[in-house]
Amino acid sequence: MHNKERLIEYLKKFSSNKFISAKELADILNVTDRTIRNYVKSINQQGIETIEVSRLGYKYIVQNETTVTIQNQSISSRRFYILRRLFKSAAKGVDIFDLSDTLYLSDASIRSDLFALNKFANQYDLNIRQNNGRYILDGSNKNKRQLMIQLISPLQQDGLAFEVDIQKFLDSIPLDYIITLTKQAFEHSNLQLNTYFLRNFVLHLVIAIDRAKDSLIPTSIEAKSLKIYKSFQAIEEIRKDISKHFHVDILLDDIKELNILYEGEYRQENFDVLQFVEPKVLHSLDKALDEISNIYLIEFSDKQFKGRLLLHVQNLYKRSQEKRFSRNLSLMEIKIKYPVLFDIAVYLSSVLSKDLSIDIPDDEIAFLALHIGSSMENQQKKNKQIKTIIITPRYNLQEKQIKEKIEQEFSKELIIVDMIEDLLELDLAVLPELIISTQASLKKDYMLPLSIAFVTIKEFITLQDIVLIRKKIEQIKQHKYQNELTHILPRLIPEGFYINLNKKLTKEKIFELISTKFQSKNYTPAEYKAALEEREKLSATSFPSGIAIPHAIKYMSYKTGFIIIHSPEPIEWAGNQVNLVIALSVDKNNSEEFNQVFPRMIELLADELNVNYLKKSTNRDDFISALIKLMISESYYSE
Repeated sequence: MHNKERLIEYLKKFSSNKFISAKELADILNVTDRTIRNYVKSINQQGIETIEVSRLGYKYIVQNETTVTIQNQSISSRRFYILRRLFKSAAKGVDIFDLSDTLYLSDASIRSDLFALNKFANQYDLNIRQNNGRYILDGSNKNKRQLMIQLISPLQQDGLAFEVDIQKFLDSIPLDYIITLTKQAFEHSNLQLNTYFLRNFVLHLVIAIDRAKDSLIPTSIEAKSLKIYKSFQAIEEIRKDISKHFHVDILLDDIKELNILYEGEYRQENFDVLQFVEPKVLHSLDKALDEISNIYLIEFSDKQFKGRLLLHVQNLYKRSQEKRFSRNLSLMEIKIKYPVLFDIAVYLSSVLSKDLSIDIPDDEIAFLALHIGSSMENQQKKNKQIKTIIITPRYNLQEKQIKEKIEQEFSKELIIVDMIEDLLELDLAVLPELIISTQASLKKDYMLPLSIAFVTIKEFITLQDIVLIRKKIEQIKQHKYQNELTHILPRLIPEGFYINLNKKLTKEKIFELISTKFQSKNYTPAEYKAALEEREKLSATSFPSGIAIPHAIKYMSYKTGFIIIHSPEPIEWAGNQVNLVIALSVDKNNSEEFNQVFPRMIELLADELNVNYLKKSTNRDDFISALIKLMISESYYSE
């Protein structure tokens, strides 16, 4: 049997639940580690990859339909890695054989990836060229960021955007491993972690790991100085484990930041985050948050949030002085997923930039947006529980057990307002949205209003009953969301606010048209056009999908509304070809309806297919109907 066949047979037997290291395989086959790598390359070149490769070693892949999907995802992730290397090595480029060795692939596979990436890059006025055996990505930084955003977008279909984005920074290091390691380390030190802080800490830790890879940044901190922190032992355990298993040594500056992050969060005795912050940074952030509170009507009274943000801004200020920024390219998805949040971060960064005389790039703005989002999350929670009545006979405390089980499973979704034995007991003053009954005959015996949903369960609740209730809850939420849209969207897009252009206009002419239309209906003040231009200078409002969403940086309008402009000829807009424009006017005193619809809209409009679907509309009514269909597609509803 040839060594390649022996390699496959060994992996089939022993790698089903783990990766086998190159050293172990080399010892078994009596060859070198390099020979093992060459064997794997050769085997995987024969068709669909047979052996999965990671820094942990090798694993045999059982071939099925799921495998093909995984392989396709693997190719996308690999190209993301190559593109990130091209970004980091903008001046000297990357060597194809270095990529081949790093990714355990043949140079032919790497050339194929580069060809595909170049074809994709050409759509954004970018070009991957060869120079003396090295490949260089030519083009503006703005276009490079847009290319990266578009490359990431197709990978966000499972709703696990946070996990997918963060995993990219870790490469082959499993995010699940990092989360488990963090939990265990803090448990070993008897230190508490709440759910949000865990996520926030892991985010900082992952960025620190990414920064430490191949880092030549000198440290200004002595290790012994970190022992003063209560969290030192836990974070030291994390640092050692990552170094041991993944050969990444986190910088001591970042270790210090992680310790301060914990100490500041849990307010250890005699600990004050302000001792690590320069007065001018504190003054600038206070000023920025005050202005944001006045403009966006958001309260930042949470001291722990302010401490986290203050620490981040201080480190951002320090990095800017050293010209050492984080390249958090995955975080640029924030601009698409949470546009309002990103706008607030843009405003925050503009104040900080002016006060501190620093430049803040878009990817750092996106990281600021994550911090702001953590504070807004709690403020935006509303009581949207579904009023529910349970109908069941009263005996042997059975009704109590049913109620407790339902509350246990659905405490966030349902509020049980009554328990009765028969519909005749129903209080007409408290009509429910959902009736859960153990009596199937009730539904046909009584003519219930169409607005009341009904589900029948068994007297001893089963898993199937839980599934039935869950489905009914989702149906209710989607129905309510659809009803909201049918009332809100016609108000936001009144008659006359849908415009079909009969000739091509420049971006500047579009701004004039928007401003004139809004002012003619008393939606915006006279300075609105200047505000549009000011916002555009900070960060372009166009997207690669073919849409632009111009708006002012501040909520300065008298009324909330959207102007829809459909241009048959594409408009050149900051490197994007735009056929559809949605201009925003947001009343700062009444932004609730805007916030109900806009995040979902921007999520959809980042996809070129959805933009093309809306472009088929020829009038206001058609556009609103098409938009509603998109917004409720895939059984979506707003929480």
